[in-house]
Amino acid sequence: MQFRFVHDFDVEPAGFWEMFFSEAFETELFRGLKMRSWKVTERRDEGSKLFRTVKLEPDMAVPSWASSVVKETGYTEIDVFHKADSKMNVQIEPAVMRDRFQLGGVFAVTPLGPGRCRREFSGELKVSIPLLGGKIEKFMVDQIRDGYDQAARITRDYLAKQKSQ
Repeated sequence: MQFRFVHDFDVEPAGFWEMFFSEAFETELFRGLKMRSWKVTERRDEGSKLFRTVKLEPDMAVPSWASSVVKETGYTEIDVFHKADSKMNVQIEPAVMRDRFQLGGVFAVTPLGPGRCRREFSGELKVSIPLLGGKIEKFMVDQIRDGYDQAARITRDYLAKQKSQ
């Protein structure tokens, strides 16, 4: 199942990325998204690329219809930010069922004019579980959409606080 989420912000792309990779923003974002736990296990800058790996445990209940196959909601996000392109490749690895779950995409930030940018996350989710795969995909894309909408509100609030300081 393919997806695409778009949000606009009052910040230049370079300022967006600087904020996005800051520990202060990560803490604000993950708390706001109600993550039970998070831990950055890798943060490496190689000049043209920045690598980051984050282990996350969302505070969410698995629907009863999926609880027989989804036993854990934790996952690892693997990011590779290509500075020159203002794009980040995102790969998600679940804590369980890695062979039946594929989620990846591109997180791009483009200028919209002076002091503005657009964040777009587009990708594809594939869950290979007989009878439930499509239903799990729809549920997960809805959860991801809700998360990105919430992340947009957190980002806008964070940027507004930064401007007022």
